[in-house]
Amino acid sequence: MLTKNVRQNIRREGWKNLKRKYFLNILITFLVSIIVSGGYQFATNTGNAFDSSSITAATSIMEDGASNGLFGKDSSYTNAGIVKDFINNIFEIKKIENPDDIPTTSEKYYGGVASVFVNEITGSQSFAFGILNGINQLVFDGKVASSILIFIFSIISIFVFVFLKNVIVVGKNRYFLEQRRYRGTGAGELFFPYKNKRLKHISFVMFLKYIYQVLWNMTIVGGVIKHYEYLLIPYIMAENPETPVKDAFELSRTMMRGEKWKAFVLEASLFPWYLLSYVTFNLSAVFFSDAYIECVKAEMYMQIRNAKHEALRIGLRKWLDDDMLAIDHVENIEHPSGVEVLDIPRVSIHDLKHDYMRSYSFLSLIELFFTYSLVGWLWEVFYYIASTGMLVNRGTMHGPWLPIYGCGGILIILLLKPLREKPGSLFAGAVVVCGVLEYTTAWILETFLHKKWWDYTGYFLNIHGRVCFEGLLVFGMAGLAFTYIFSPMLDDLYKKMDDKYRKILCIILIVLFVADLIWSLISPNTGAGVTM
Repeated sequence: MLTKNVRQNIRREGWKNLKRKYFLNILITFLVSIIVSGGYQFATNTGNAFDSSSITAATSIMEDGASNGLFGKDSSYTNAGIVKDFINNIFEIKKIENPDDIPTTSEKYYGGVASVFVNEITGSQSFAFGILNGINQLVFDGKVASSILIFIFSIISIFVFVFLKNVIVVGKNRYFLEQRRYRGTGAGELFFPYKNKRLKHISFVMFLKYIYQVLWNMTIVGGVIKHYEYLLIPYIMAENPETPVKDAFELSRTMMRGEKWKAFVLEASLFPWYLLSYVTFNLSAVFFSDAYIECVKAEMYMQIRNAKHEALRIGLRKWLDDDMLAIDHVENIEHPSGVEVLDIPRVSIHDLKHDYMRSYSFLSLIELFFTYSLVGWLWEVFYYIASTGMLVNRGTMHGPWLPIYGCGGILIILLLKPLREKPGSLFAGAVVVCGVLEYTTAWILETFLHKKWWDYTGYFLNIHGRVCFEGLLVFGMAGLAFTYIFSPMLDDLYKKMDDKYRKILCIILIVLFVADLIWSLISPNTGAGVTM
């Protein structure tokens, strides 16, 4: 079917389709490349970041490591150490011996969770190797804190891959299938998988395709064959997202029967564009060839679909039911797909159980201050134990409280009340309020007590080591939690106590706190694990 003449026609039609909506085609491929490949610096990479080349590269790295001592000279390395170094070498994560000797700003981020993602954003295999590394560290090295962080970001990575990276390809294919015949096709078709409850099924089909491809890649030859056998699945799902899993695979397999080699030849004919992309530092890919190749692939699908449609058994043919994609002329309208709405669940703050718009009494504010101060102290003590195995009294004071957490919570409650109906504005307000509080507190402590109780130097987007990007994000999320959940819930709990006992409790806490504050001003809490 994909004869030489047909392949030439496919390339010609691809060129026409590209010119028809040139700028939008370029924008769509650029955006999808950013999403799929994992970051702006990789936005000019062509193709899916989870293709067979990724597996080949990983295999090559493993082989090189085994022969060249990639995993280090220490033969007594634990399994966790081997896996950790393996991951570091896959993603080229550098160990920082002396951070002050790093010559460039781009390599200065060596602290915190965000630094890993900023310095080493990758679009492939991060979730799989992240989970494996987390298990090894947790079981063999006992690094509970780092394992928790690894698991958290691994889970996030899984969701991003399954429900965004792996699915947005179907949306991209839908756009290119429609734009070849409908001038009115808009960028909104990129969200095709997210319309009218299609996401779960599409993501499941695409995830199975990915898993099967990975397994077949281990057989080398089988991986190449299955690549072409599964080639049409994303287009089949783009035409009809209701296609069952079994039928989607059978459809692609049936339609590609006898066409695999010819499809390879067609792809090989595009090699000069890949070469030009390399020579022009991917600029030609961004501004031409990436979009052109997508137009060619969409045209190839339609040529195969139209040629084999009638030969398919009825049980399969019924799924290829969008004949409006197969018209033989170009329309100046949108594809008549009917009303489609984004199937994105919405969570309303008005559904919350507790009244978040309440005004808090003076007693409640005192109790909330000490509650958040105690919780902050417990969090930092626990985190230090998990990270180092050492029990230390964190903070400037000697008692079990960190007043900066209590002050932050109270400031959010009092200053940001006008923003409570706008979660986005409240988040931004909490970031500003808590950021100013943390920076000011650090400056005062350093200036008058000549000590540092925290230092974010080396963290992504830090200001003089006193505040940093990931810390501000945590403040923003904590502000939302304080406002909508914990403060109202705790206030309801406090009000169940008799006011007389509440007053007595508050007086005792204030007296102890003031005494500790005076003591701490005379003799601050310092030492290993407390001050820098």
